[in-house]
Amino acid sequence: MNAGLAGSGPYTVVVTHEPGPEVDLTGFALTAAGTVTGDEGMCFYNQPQLPGLRWLPTESPPGATRHGLVVDPSGWAPGIVRTRIGLTVADGTFGAVRGLAAAVHDASGAELARLDLSGLGPQNALIVGEVYLRDGAVKVRCVGEGFTDGLRGLALDAGVAVEEEEPPAPAAAAAPENKARAISLVKPPAGAPPVDLRKHEVAVALVKNRLDGRTFRVVLAIDCSGSTKHLFRSGVMQRSLERMVPIAELLDDNGELEVWFFGDFPVRSQPVTVRTMQDYLERNAADKKRAEGGNYEPRVMKEIVDWTRAEPSPYPTLVLFWSDGGVHAEKKIFETLVKSSSLPVYWMFLGLGRADYGALARLDNVRGGVVDNAGFIPIDDIDAVADRDLYGWIFGNFVSPWVAAATTAGVLR
Repeated sequence: MNAGLAGSGPYTVVVTHEPGPEVDLTGFALTAAGTVTGDEGMCFYNQPQLPGLRWLPTESPPGATRHGLVVDPSGWAPGIVRTRIGLTVADGTFGAVRGLAAAVHDASGAELARLDLSGLGPQNALIVGEVYLRDGAVKVRCVGEGFTDGLRGLALDAGVAVEEEEPPAPAAAAAPENKARAISLVKPPAGAPPVDLRKHEVAVALVKNRLDGRTFRVVLAIDCSGSTKHLFRSGVMQRSLERMVPIAELLDDNGELEVWFFGDFPVRSQPVTVRTMQDYLERNAADKKRAEGGNYEPRVMKEIVDWTRAEPSPYPTLVLFWSDGGVHAEKKIFETLVKSSSLPVYWMFLGLGRADYGALARLDNVRGGVVDNAGFIPIDDIDAVADRDLYGWIFGNFVSPWVAAATTAGVLR
């Protein structure tokens, strides 16, 4: 079905179905070649606004579920000539989604076109249709093409760069085997364990920022100075740790998160994994106790740098650095960042507790390094930050730009 749409928009593509399996909608901004221009071409719950596109939160009125995408062709970025509407189902296939229907409405809410979505079966991803420009007119066409590999299939079909897992190197090869985990973009079902939901959000952030297929060593540095006692007692630090472990599960070569406690002095503790993260801080309280006191970040930073040199790896190191503020050793911190900028190490500082973060808030002032190798996010209240936002900030705003810059500078290969 191809049909013209009256006016020039904005239009709203509405997808409805009966309550049941969880369905997600994604919009793709495409060129005349039928591909996105880059990572910014996907409009979905983790990136709800693009030029001329706006993803609408799912609504659940009694007896129905409603998804929407606002499409305004007059606001599309230069070179964009169509918007593709895709659906994915989290658990099962579209054969189990009852009453699936799609329609295009004008700005007043009047229905302009209806798309036939009948006859679906084993697919868990679907191209519903496309709103496109043809000879200056806005049109819509129903596609109805399905995939069985979820969002990855939709993304690949739209030209999104999704790296495939590299095959193991031959036994005689000098290069180490790439142990990166295969990343699935199929959303876990509602009610899945929180760690599985978080791993999904990490996977989305990695694919969106072209980091899937990469391997890192992942380190967590935990501030245990005197001012953090309330964060440990209230469980904030344990919950924060549990937000970091899924990053290592998907990025680290062995799925382990290396842990350092630091106060006046650093203390390396036991690695933590998805299987051992429950009550981790309670079980390792003796290590935390040994590190307590003030907070002197340069010592733990130096020890981590020395560790990367003493135990070299073919993979870069991502340091997730929790602090509740009171950071005063600005000169030494900046010196360490500059000296380590030629190493494959990225420092991701994360602020907790609504404190004065001191030097961390001035990382943009660091000068003289080979590349910018540090970032800071003042999270304040970790429980108020959604997983998709947290991982999106870390990988989209900081790690991905560093990987690109470090590769250009020869720090990474």
